[in-house]
Amino acid sequence: MPVRSPKWPFTAAAIEHSPHEWGGVYVLWYGESVLYIGSAPDGGRSIKDDLLAHLRGEHGPCTRAATHYGWELHQNPKQRELELLGEHVERYRAYPRCNGPR
Repeated sequence: MPVRSPKWPFTAAAIEHSPHEWGGVYVLWYGESVLYIGSAPDGGRSIKDDLLAHLRGEHGPCTRAATHYGWELHQNPKQRELELLGEHVERYRAYPRCNGPR
């Protein structure tokens, strides 16, 4: 099941309204294509922190090119991230362009 979130513009102003808490997953899109699926596990950086780091290019130019993002809170973010990646691989026979195989 895809991330349960609307697609928000990948801008600093939109990201300001993202959760400043841990325990969730996020997806970055370029148009209609998923670029990256990530998670903000408990005790790490928040979803908002991770999104801002991608926007600033701290994770490289691939995710910086995103046009939209979405997020979902989850009790087990790493498990949900792996579930979303598995669904993507099953549907498209490839990882999102900025994830690569794990």
